[in-house]
Amino acid sequence: MAEVKKSRPARMRRVRHKGRASQILIYLGKQLRLFINENDWKVLPMAAIIAALVGMVIRKKIFISMEGCLIGGFALTCVGIWNGCFNSIQAVCRERAIIKREHRSGMHVSSYVAAHMIYQFFLCLLQTGLTMYVLILLGVQFPATGFMTPWMVLDMGISLLLIMYASDMMSLFISSISHTTTGAMTVMPFVLIFQLVFSGGIIPLPEWSRTIANFTISNYGIKVITAQAGYNELPMETGWKTLSGMRDSEIGGSVTLGQIMDLLDSPGIEKMRDREVVQSYTVGEAAEIISAAEKYLHLRDREITNPVSVREIVEWMNTADECAVLRTKEIIPAVDETPALTIGSVLEKMITSEEMQSVMDLEIGTTITLGQVLDYLHVNEVVEQTADTTLNPAVTVGQIVDFIKNNEALNSQRDRTFTVKTTMGELFDMFGEERVKEIVQAKTAAAGRNAAYDKTMDNIVSNWMSLMAFIAVFAFL
Repeated sequence: MAEVKKSRPARMRRVRHKGRASQILIYLGKQLRLFINENDWKVLPMAAIIAALVGMVIRKKIFISMEGCLIGGFALTCVGIWNGCFNSIQAVCRERAIIKREHRSGMHVSSYVAAHMIYQFFLCLLQTGLTMYVLILLGVQFPATGFMTPWMVLDMGISLLLIMYASDMMSLFISSISHTTTGAMTVMPFVLIFQLVFSGGIIPLPEWSRTIANFTISNYGIKVITAQAGYNELPMETGWKTLSGMRDSEIGGSVTLGQIMDLLDSPGIEKMRDREVVQSYTVGEAAEIISAAEKYLHLRDREITNPVSVREIVEWMNTADECAVLRTKEIIPAVDETPALTIGSVLEKMITSEEMQSVMDLEIGTTITLGQVLDYLHVNEVVEQTADTTLNPAVTVGQIVDFIKNNEALNSQRDRTFTVKTTMGELFDMFGEERVKEIVQAKTAAAGRNAAYDKTMDNIVSNWMSLMAFIAVFAFL
């Protein structure tokens, strides 16, 4: 009997890919095919639409005022987080079974993660460039010169790229620990809310929760964008807009003198009691002030007396009311039919007589200036001798308050009523609207200053490094 040979089943050959670098290239090719064939390219037009919506809101705000700068920084941070999160939230969980099968065939998970990091970086880079291009098209007026680079658009682009890539790595981590795409998409809204609520920018945080902001990407994103946009160098418009909207509002009313005097006992006035209202001056200090004024007013050249003609004296005596009685005085009394000779008739004769005209034009006196009088009185020598002599004591707010409170005449009129009514617009006109606007904006800007938004190299670089740290941590996880 012929020997029957049993056939052995063919052994499946296990494919092994040597070298993790070559495996990265294989996975990158796979990601490119998914980008083209699985419609992953749709994230690019979606990024353009989001940028357009945000650009229409912030284009006239971000580099104009503090409020606009903060709103713009928050909006751009939201753009970066949104795009980054939805780039990779389903990237791993949707092909979990495929990854396991490829791992059993010899592919390394580290190569897969590295390929995703490279692919997602270039995807974020494309989205960042597209976002900045759309913002420019919509009229966002970026300053020409940047702070860290020669162009502000590039400065902002780097910040937006880091925000987007950090969010992308965070979503990639969430996708890697989620078993299904449904689970990943369920978690995603909570992550977004956490990032936006605890950003520490637009929404004020209570004291206990401010530390949490240090663990959000949005916190560092808002800080770096507002710092680059020059938040602390811009005016604050909210206070002035509120006041300007009250132009027609009436203020004031009826108040008694007693109510006004009672205000003198307020804590604010009490703190100012030692403030000098009128400063004490010595003779030397007063002389210095006068000398400084002399440079602009030329006081020494002021004329005290001027030459006067006989005609001017005679005409004045003949017409002035003060000389009416004098003009009636008789120099020679009347005799028979000859009328009396009065001073008034003599003045008239002098004015009309041709023989007297040459005499009438004669000038009496000379021009004397203030400087000549001061030199004649040796004022400079007197000032030097009495330079330390006090001319007046200082007057403080407390002394004025005490005088008003202890004044019997004022106290007797405490029930006297005053009615004062005006509008905000009239006050603006009184003090100058532009001046009020400048003061209000300057004061509110000083009050709204935030050291975290300082436009300094250390501040910007430290926020960039924090975003890079998020990228490294989530990539490692």
